[in-house]
Amino acid sequence: MPSSPPPDRFQREIDDIIRLAERRLEHQSFSYRMKRSTRRLSNAFGGFSVRLPAAETMGGWGLALLLISWLLTLPIVNLIPFSRLLQPLALMVGILLLTVALIASLMRGRGGGGGGGNKMWRGESIRYGSPYGQSFLSRLRRMFRGR
Repeated sequence: MPSSPPPDRFQREIDDIIRLAERRLEHQSFSYRMKRSTRRLSNAFGGFSVRLPAAETMGGWGLALLLISWLLTLPIVNLIPFSRLLQPLALMVGILLLTVALIASLMRGRGGGGGGGNKMWRGESIRYGSPYGQSFLSRLRRMFRGR
């Protein structure tokens, strides 16, 4: 009678199969293909790299430029030379920075370096709630609490 392999060996084989399947799915994903193509493009350009600042920084600069643009429209500031020329420029750059900051914050996603660390297991985030959704009573409680 042949002896059965130890359970650790089975678990290792299962983990290897899951890891290979996850890697295959990752390589088929759009984000992986985009990373790969941008990596190729960056290698083609060599040492030239443009890196945007953090989305929060760009948003802050955009808001500051919008405030400056608004201040340049005040009647008192019209006495300063070139204020009428600087106002539309500050407005356009401020709106551009805010738009880029919004897009950068949306592209960053939820999983990266930022807030809250979701617990992960085999590439899936762990949720401790009910797998069947919320019960009727918990929905009513949440509705009356205002959330």
